[in-house]
Amino acid sequence: MRAERRICEGKRDAASLLWFQGGVVRRNWLLLLMLFGGLASALLFALMLQSPGWAAPLHSIGYRVDLAQTPVPSAYPAHLPEAYEQNTSGGSPNCRYGVAARGSQQLAWLPALGVGWYLDFEAHSPNGPEGIEFVQVIRIKQNKDGCTYLPGYTVSPPLTESGLENLVHAHPGALWLVGNEPDRGPNPGQCTGGQDDTYPEVYAEAYHEVYEFIKRRDPTAQVGVAGLVEVTPGRIQYLDKMWQAYLQEFGTPMPVDVWNMHLYILPEVEWDGRPNGIANVALGTDPALGIRNGCCDPNRCHDPRDNIYCYAEHDNLTIFADQVVRMRTWMKEHGQQNKPLILSEYSLLYPFEDYDDPINPTHCYLQDEFGKCFTAARVSNFMTRTFSYLETAVDPGLGYPPDNYRLVQQWLWFSLYYEGAGRASNLLSSTLTSLTLVGWTFSNTVNNIATFANLLPAEAVHPVAFTPAPSSTVSVTVQVKVFNNGNTYATGPITVTFYADRDLTQIIGSYVFTGTLGGCARRHFVAPVVWENLSEGSHRYWVKVEGDLYTTDNVTEGVVLVNPYQVFLPIIWRQR
Repeated sequence: MRAERRICEGKRDAASLLWFQGGVVRRNWLLLLMLFGGLASALLFALMLQSPGWAAPLHSIGYRVDLAQTPVPSAYPAHLPEAYEQNTSGGSPNCRYGVAARGSQQLAWLPALGVGWYLDFEAHSPNGPEGIEFVQVIRIKQNKDGCTYLPGYTVSPPLTESGLENLVHAHPGALWLVGNEPDRGPNPGQCTGGQDDTYPEVYAEAYHEVYEFIKRRDPTAQVGVAGLVEVTPGRIQYLDKMWQAYLQEFGTPMPVDVWNMHLYILPEVEWDGRPNGIANVALGTDPALGIRNGCCDPNRCHDPRDNIYCYAEHDNLTIFADQVVRMRTWMKEHGQQNKPLILSEYSLLYPFEDYDDPINPTHCYLQDEFGKCFTAARVSNFMTRTFSYLETAVDPGLGYPPDNYRLVQQWLWFSLYYEGAGRASNLLSSTLTSLTLVGWTFSNTVNNIATFANLLPAEAVHPVAFTPAPSSTVSVTVQVKVFNNGNTYATGPITVTFYADRDLTQIIGSYVFTGTLGGCARRHFVAPVVWENLSEGSHRYWVKVEGDLYTTDNVTEGVVLVNPYQVFLPIIWRQR
């Protein structure tokens, strides 16, 4: 018991050195040394207990998660294979998958990995490969005087012509995320550090200013909220406070084009409720909502839906799914179900170091409550299981309708290579010239997924028109939104034809889109045509989109009412 207690304290002290900076978590190096028996050398004490394994997925709303173990190579690749030396991929970029990357050596790997998007937690002109989307991240920081928070905030790049304005003009239609983990302040007892370190009420003001600044200069731009560290009850309270502050200050719901989340399974307070230095309590929220640290006791690590996050639960799929559902539930409750949701950062952050064997270690730093290490195989299995979940998690009651009710539209792995916390999840070796075992798993998984475009007409308008005289006719503009919910872009020409009959023989008119429409249903274009000579009455119309290989969902319909005050509609009586 004394040995176990000392390990718990060591882990807790080491974990308290985790702090978020630059879009991720950084960790100071710490060696956990224990004297065991009469051994003169320092060893890590491995708890001889059985790992609890994966908890069951959420079956209640029809998720399908592949729980089969994913085969992984028996050893790390010694060098870059010929196919990867060219850094080219046979398929189109897959917009579902992204990765955090920075620097020319890392960016050169993006095509080989098959990803469709990337970010580096900053806003600037992208320097990555063509055809792979760079997502801009504008940083927000609440002003301080020492440890005292002030009402104002700082935006980077600044809201000036030479700052953000030039970037917005240079990159029309880009996605701009406003902030990065503003809920994460400094560690207990410190005044600086953390992430964007901004209270929810101040974040609402900053978001409003940045949103308006961007939209006035580029109405086609998409603006999204910052991802919080994780989606726990405390973080939900942060969202509530942010939402309510915006509504109260500006008299309208917060305008968000793309909702955004991060997903880590990290405790927010110690076992006794004291703030910790891992996830920390979200700024401005009730500490009593904090998820407690299991503090190395395996008996506390068997229920994934309690108020405890153990080290062993850092890769628990049930908790992972619960956080996604919690975010989507919050969105629906605030009228945001019909908005895309992206997961712009996730992986495993706990380290795998000081081990005796990379494949089957008997000791390492860090071991979970069951003596298990965060090996490359463990990270790879977490990766493939979460990929399977994200690809298949669908719920008509919560999901995004244009994307076949998927819960999450896009997700991003942290990281290609980063030297701080999360190194066990790196896809590249330290030389940036070869893939790690985790990198091989990522590349093989993504590149084995077929890429396709799937065009979907949706939200056909139902206009009402009036003729200038009872016996005359009127011309009406009808239109439809066209989405691409495939996993790669669609290129024009895309033809949208409107018909006056169900058999699609009486053409009203056509609209031809000649640009490129990104996948994952995050964007759309509007196709309008004028329907002439409509007389009084109800006029149904049908719309067909052509330009992809999947035609089962390419038709939708709408209706036009002319002089509706003279149109007789059926009345349904309900007996009470």
